[in-house]
Amino acid sequence: MPLFQNVARLLLFGNSFTGSIPTEYGRLENLTHLELNNNFDITGTVPTELMECDKLTVLALLQTGISGNVTFCDSFVGSIKILVSDVSICGEECECCCVMSY
Repeated sequence: MPLFQNVARLLLFGNSFTGSIPTEYGRLENLTHLELNNNFDITGTVPTELMECDKLTVLALLQTGISGNVTFCDSFVGSIKILVSDVSICGEECECCCVMSY
């Protein structure tokens, strides 16, 4: 993954991706935005490896099949905003989530 270490933004919305979010994204040390909106067939949970992205400020998961809770968001070093369309993804105690109707 050294070739992509300087990637700051992954804007991957609307690409008909399937499967889960790759744990390797956690190795992108300069990642600030990860936007996966409108990839309805992305499933699974948000990998905890994303906590390694110290510069991540936006994680957009609107209109995906992501499930589970992002209860680890308080563990991020910086300030992160997680955009979701379903409150069940964030859980009740997650203050960094913004539930948005799409």
